[in-house]
This record gives sequence, C-alpha cells and structure tokens, in this order.
Amino acid sequence: MDKNDDMFCVLCQALPFAAYQRLSDIYWIHPFLYKKDAYLSASDLNTEMWSCIRRDKKVDTKTGKHDTVKDKRFYHLIAPILLNALAYDICICYLKTFTSQDVLEIQKSHPWQAFTFFVIGITFMTVLFNMFGAIMQLIYCLVAGHGSYASNEWRNLMNYPFSSTSLEDLWSHRWHRIFRVAWVSSAFKPVYYSIRQITNKSPKFKHLAIALANLAVFVASGITHEYIVLCNAGWTLYTQRYMGQEMAFFVLHGVLVVVEKTMAFFLQPMLPTSVTQSPIVKLARRVYVIYISYITFPWFINSFAPWGLFKLSSFTPLGPVLDNYLAATPYLLQYCGSLIKL
Repeated sequence: MDKNDDMFCVLCQALPFAAYQRLSDIYWIHPFLYKKDAYLSASDLNTEMWSCIRRDKKVDTKTGKHDTVKDKRFYHLIAPILLNALAYDICICYLKTFTSQDVLEIQKSHPWQAFTFFVIGITFMTVLFNMFGAIMQLIYCLVAGHGSYASNEWRNLMNYPFSSTSLEDLWSHRWHRIFRVAWVSSAFKPVYYSIRQITNKSPKFKHLAIALANLAVFVASGITHEYIVLCNAGWTLYTQRYMGQEMAFFVLHGVLVVVEKTMAFFLQPMLPTSVTQSPIVKLARRVYVIYISYITFPWFINSFAPWGLFKLSSFTPLGPVLDNYLAATPYLLQYCGSLIKL
C-alpha cells in the first residue's frame, strides 16, 4: 500500500462523502423529520463553506450593523503562511522516514519513539491545516475583501490541540471544523430533535438528548473515516486489517466526552473556581487529554499510515537541508524510521 496509495486520496474521498452527509439533511432530514422545505440559500451555503475558519459576524444591537472593523491587510497573512510552512517542513522531515510497518513496530516495542511520532504527527496536522487555512483566508481577502479583513472574524483551522483541557475542548473548539457542518446537520440535530420529540420536550431528558446527539456526531465521524479507509484499501484489505478501528476511536472519544460532561455537571457545583481553574488542575487536565489521545492514536493512524508520508515534499528550501542534517547526525537516527536517507 505504501507504494500504490497517496494521501491525496483521503481528501478525494472525504469531501464528497461529507457533502453527501450535508445534502442528506437538506433533501431528506428536513422534509421528512422536521417537515420543512428542502432549501438552503446561497448566503447560508457561503457561510457554511467558510465556517471552518470564519466566525459568524456579530451584529451591533444598537445600529443593526455588523460590529467588525477591517483592521488587517492581506500581507499580514504571509508571515503565518511561511511560518506554518517552515514548521511543516520540520515535522515532515521526521515523519517521512517512517513506513506503515515502522509505525506498527514502534507502537509494539518503542513507546517513547511512538510518543514522539504522535506529538510530531499532531503538530504536523496542526501546521498543515493552519497553513492551508491561512491560504484560504488570503484568497478570500483578495477576491472578496478587496485586500483587507477583520481579524476578529477569522480563526485558525486547527486551534492547537495540545492546549486542550478536556476531550470536549479538543473536539469542539480545537480540532479542525472542516466537516463540522455536515456532521452537526446530519447527526447532532436530528438525534437531538428526535429525542426531544419522543420525551415531549421534558426538561429532565434534555441532557440525555444532548449526550446522545454528541455521541451521534462521533458515530458520523467514525462512519466517514471508515468509508475513507474502505475506498482506498479495498474491501479485502479493509476487512482483514482495518475494519472498525476508526469507528472504535471516535466512538470511544464520544463516550468519554459524554462522561466528562456528566462529571462536570455534578462536580462543578461542588468545587470552587479556585480549584477548577488552578494551574495544577489545568495541567492535570491537559496531561489527561494527551494521554487518552496517545493511547488511542493507533486506532486512528494505523489505517492512514500506508498512504505514504514519505511522498510528501517540502514547501520551503529548508526541507532538503533538514533531510541532509538528519541523515548526517548519528544520535538522531535511532529516533527515525527505516526510510532515513544515509
């Protein structure tokens, strides 16, 4: 698979499937569940398409106008793009030394090397998504904003996952939002609406509806990732090696998010703010998120590792320099994969 597959296939499979999920809400869920017309305005569609990096415009209640000021020019985006490109080259210099077999081996025999791969892998995804998010913002700024933009309207595509203080914080606020609209509309809202209707909108069942709706989003995410793996691996290899790993990863995280919210519901009234917001508690919560993410990371990455990290090229002249430095530095070789160029 390392030689035949390409990571671009992931994008080619994910976007159409997410579009199908979004359209299923418009054409099926709205008419049959909500009893509403199948309709989405061009303005709403435009808002949804940019919502992964653009916040909703705030309206001034006094004037009725959007409370935004275009305080930045397009050239302010060049530095973030370049910095993320440099960080990408640093990360990929290390990651592309690993084959899919290397990834499996370090998980079994070299936990610290596996942890290093996990940290650099998540950092790689963060800077890659943020770089393309900034490029998308630059295009919007030049085409629709006449070279200017309001900085408070835009956000990073990935909001630094390692700063998460809970799994809910990770998935709701810090992970990328590319598929958020599709999953919320096709999973969260229908499940929440159905539970509320079944329970006659009883207040005592509202938290149950929210919990099941949250879990439904993770199931939708799991289905999407399982579909991507199936399309690229083929039925035989998928059933023999990968089936269920992505679903297990996302469902487990969904269950843990529900458990977190349940514990917070009961514990927050009992604990003073001085405790819950103390540096030690915040540090412990971050360690907890990193630990859970690390031990479950194999379920996520093992299905995607064969897509060929080694095929990814550098974006800046720094890439080849780092490749040569890594190959010429003996004490670093022990932390690399088998594809290191000597």
